[in-house]
Amino acid sequence: MPAAYFDNFPYVAYSLNETDGPNDFNWVTDIFRRVTPVADLLKNKKMFYPYLIVEGETPEMIAHRVYGSTKYHWVVNLINNITDPLVDWPKNYANLVRFIVDTYGSVAGAASGTHHYTMTISKVDSLGNSSEETFIIDLTKYNTLTSPVPVVTTFSNGGTVTTTVSRAIVDNYNYEVDANEAKRSIVLLKDTYLPQVVAQLESQLE
Repeated sequence: MPAAYFDNFPYVAYSLNETDGPNDFNWVTDIFRRVTPVADLLKNKKMFYPYLIVEGETPEMIAHRVYGSTKYHWVVNLINNITDPLVDWPKNYANLVRFIVDTYGSVAGAASGTHHYTMTISKVDSLGNSSEETFIIDLTKYNTLTSPVPVVTTFSNGGTVTTTVSRAIVDNYNYEVDANEAKRSIVLLKDTYLPQVVAQLESQLE
C-alpha cells in the first residue's frame, strides 16, 4: 500500500514562466490527476458512512483514528473531492475570523454587508406534516415579498395546506459561517474497504 497519496501520482514537466525555453522546466507531482474509479466507488453507498468534522479536526487526525495511520489522510480527501484543504476543509474559528477580516475588512463590516437575498416557502397541512424550502432570489423579487401572509388551500377531501412565503437578507458574515459549517458534513470510507480503494489507486497510476 502507498505511504501517502501523492506518492502514487506521476510527475509532469512544468514551467513557471511563459518565456522559458523548451528545456527550462521542473519535474513536479501532477496533483490534477483524478482517478476515475473513485466516482464509481462513491455510488456504492454501503462502503461509506456520514461524518461531521469537529472543531480543529484535520484529515490526518481522522485517518489516524479510522484507518490507524495519518498517511491515509488522502483517502479522506479523495472520496470527498477535497483538492485544496486550505479551501475545502472547514476552518477553525480563529482562522475563519481571520479569513473574514482579510476578505471584508472586519467582522462588523462583513455583518453589515449583504451577500444575497432568500425566499423561504413553508407549508403545513391539516395532518401536521410540514416542509420548508429556501431559494436565493434577487433584490427585485425580495422587494415584492413585503408581508408574509399565510395562504390556506382547501382540497375536496377537506384537507388543507397553509403556505407562508417569507424573505431574508443573508449578510456576508453569516454566509461565510454557514458555508464553513456546511464543509463539516463529509463521508468516510469504512476501514474494511481501505485495501480495495488503495489497490485501485495504485493500478490506475502505474
